[in-house]
Amino acid sequence: MMRMPLSLMKTSTYAVMHMTVAIMVAYALSGSWKIALAIGLIEPCVQTVFYYFHERAWHRAEGRMKVRDHHDGVIDSTSPFTKLLERLLRHKH
Repeated sequence: MMRMPLSLMKTSTYAVMHMTVAIMVAYALSGSWKIALAIGLIEPCVQTVFYYFHERAWHRAEGRMKVRDHHDGVIDSTSPFTKLLERLLRHKH
């Protein structure tokens, strides 16, 4: 049996969550289940397709940039324990 790629699983769960929220908001605003379902099913489907490509683009960009979080430098500079812990963890690998 083929496994679904993680990015596709993430996109699918996002779609379900987005549709649920969109339907609830559309119903709260319109008071009509027909309008709520129309808005809540169409808009998230379109949004989900764009979200998938947005995530893929960010994944590629992060890989190219090899971004280091600036908080890491702050933690390293203020905590001798963090430096010791990192050295110990590096030696285990």
